[in-house]
Amino acid sequence: MLVFLLWASLFLSSLQEQNGQDAPGVLLSGPQNVSVNYDLKDQRISVTWEDDPSSSRVPDKLIYDVEVLLTVNMTEVHSEAVDVRQALASRKYHWSWTSALPLECTSHSVRLRSRYQNYTSQWSPLLTITGRASSHPQVFPKSSVVQVDSNFTFCCILGPGQRLEYMKYNNILMNTTHIIDQSYAMVVHMQSPSPPSCINVYCNSPLYGTCVYVGYPPGDRNLVCETRDLESVECHWDTGRATNLTKQRMTRYDLNGRACPNRTVSNCYQTVRVDQGERNWTLTARNPLGTLELRDTADLKKRVRLLAPMEVVASGVNASVQWQWERPQYHILLMVCQVQLNHSGHIDVRNFSGIGLRSVVLHGLAPAQTYTVQVCCGLKQHFWKWGDWSEGSTFKTEEDIPEMLDVWMQIEGNQTMILWKPLTVNQSHGQIKDYEVTWGRQETILHPPQNDFLISDRSTDEGHRVTVTAKNSAGSSLPSIIIIPRLPHRSKSSMKIVGSDGGFNLSWSASPNSSCGYVVDWCPTHKKCRVEWVKVPAGITWARIQSVSFEEGVRYTLSIFACTPGAPELWERREGYVKECLPKGPIQRLAAEQYGSDTVLISWTAIPPESQTAFIHGYIIYYCDTSHLSSMRIFNVTTDELGAKNLTGIPVSSYRFIVKALTSVGEGGDSSPVFLQMNPQTDQLITVIIISLGSAACLLALVTILCYRNWKW
Repeated sequence: MLVFLLWASLFLSSLQEQNGQDAPGVLLSGPQNVSVNYDLKDQRISVTWEDDPSSSRVPDKLIYDVEVLLTVNMTEVHSEAVDVRQALASRKYHWSWTSALPLECTSHSVRLRSRYQNYTSQWSPLLTITGRASSHPQVFPKSSVVQVDSNFTFCCILGPGQRLEYMKYNNILMNTTHIIDQSYAMVVHMQSPSPPSCINVYCNSPLYGTCVYVGYPPGDRNLVCETRDLESVECHWDTGRATNLTKQRMTRYDLNGRACPNRTVSNCYQTVRVDQGERNWTLTARNPLGTLELRDTADLKKRVRLLAPMEVVASGVNASVQWQWERPQYHILLMVCQVQLNHSGHIDVRNFSGIGLRSVVLHGLAPAQTYTVQVCCGLKQHFWKWGDWSEGSTFKTEEDIPEMLDVWMQIEGNQTMILWKPLTVNQSHGQIKDYEVTWGRQETILHPPQNDFLISDRSTDEGHRVTVTAKNSAGSSLPSIIIIPRLPHRSKSSMKIVGSDGGFNLSWSASPNSSCGYVVDWCPTHKKCRVEWVKVPAGITWARIQSVSFEEGVRYTLSIFACTPGAPELWERREGYVKECLPKGPIQRLAAEQYGSDTVLISWTAIPPESQTAFIHGYIIYYCDTSHLSSMRIFNVTTDELGAKNLTGIPVSSYRFIVKALTSVGEGGDSSPVFLQMNPQTDQLITVIIISLGSAACLLALVTILCYRNWKW
């Protein structure tokens, strides 16, 4: 008996040593108090458990294996090893997992076991989440929110004895997979966001389905916090791309843990003290697809963006602009303000500064003009940003005397038309009431829109001195004076000028008599018109001549006058086209006549100057044998050789003639063709002989008859 007890003691001792080496002298009994919960909204399974008290002897760490199985066939769908740190004071643990397959589709079971080194405990009893059953087709999950560019699984549960006909996403037929029994699944790749009304998913019939919302998590960025009223903080940010989620799924915002007002999109207000120095501001944006935090650090006293001025009023020539501040705190702030003037689309911005600035005076405004003024301000010290613009205030400045008129003349025979350009709005300084024209002792009052006056008496030996003034309610302009020469201008030969880009680049030689510049006027060469003109300052001998009345294919005469202390003197002339065009009408009266055996006389009527649409450099005669139309021959005629032209060396045959005008832009003005049959010289001689003999015979017969009558008498 003693021997047996000794042997048993040794055996147990050796067994205890072996267990202490591999399993620290404890037997793993597995997790205790295991419980399983689930969230169908997020399709999440949550598991909690506790350690067995015996596991406290494990010196290192303990691992729990978690398995999720499809209950019906015990197929593993997920497994995970959970590393438990024994140093933790709590012996209660939590684990969760989100299922890709909706939990409603089939039952899921969960089990756990503990593991240390190569030793494991027994699996805990299965805890099952029961799937749904239905008497008619149903699609799960319901009303899900899914991120764009992700894969998402839907399942259809059929009633007993029912057969799957189809599953559709956004009315598109999809491939399906049989899960178990009456449960089928399909996987959809969410390529694009859903409309606000969501996307329909249904099974066998549109009556049986669900709706899915596809969008993005918050993408806000660039948080900036400032104060407007020195009593609150206003934070604003860029919202980034649209999440495409609306109503209860839209993004919600918190600022430093306090909810922003509903419908907040890109800014948030909170009442705070602004004298607390630099602070951190954290914006939290969250929607069903994610959470985002944005941060900014700011001292609000250095980030003041002023509100818009109120009740802006302005009036007068040197406009006095006044405004009010909504916040009395602004009255002690050193600020800088921008005053923006808008006049017919022209913007003028002026800066002013002062403490609690509420009025400024604007100088240098144009008379009788309408302006719209706006004001915005910012702090001069610690300038952060310009504040908001005030509403516009419109006012009109008072009238002033008009500017001098631009006066010129157009002489035709003994008549002179005095012309002046109507003043623009910026030149008239108000509404022009009348014009006063004075010459010699005569005076005439004219009313707009008339801007010319005819003087027909130029019989005196001295030139007329003509004065023209414009008048508005503020007074008369300074007089514009022009002297009509006592004798007509001597004619000047014209030089050709080539137009470009719808006008003329004109230059001329300097006139020794010019003391006050030059005047260039122009008119169509061959039409009656009212001249246009431009004045060129002294010392300049070129001008770009442009006019809305210029037409292509019309010849213009440009006259350069030297401005002298007396009457203007005609200095040079130019003629040209803004753009030359091919001649439009055909060349008239083309004729061809044979002279001799091989000579043809060609004649035509030249295109008259008033009908020319380009300078004509010559004419081209085209002719060919009508039996060989491809053998066209050309004969050039210069402008110095106009008139009839002899073509020699033309053999006997039938010919076709046509004449074209040659210009710098090509050939044109084609005449109507003329045909001529060339006859041989011998045929002409025989014809002459026959005619001569016939004439002689007739004369002989006439003489015989006369002699016979005389003989009878």
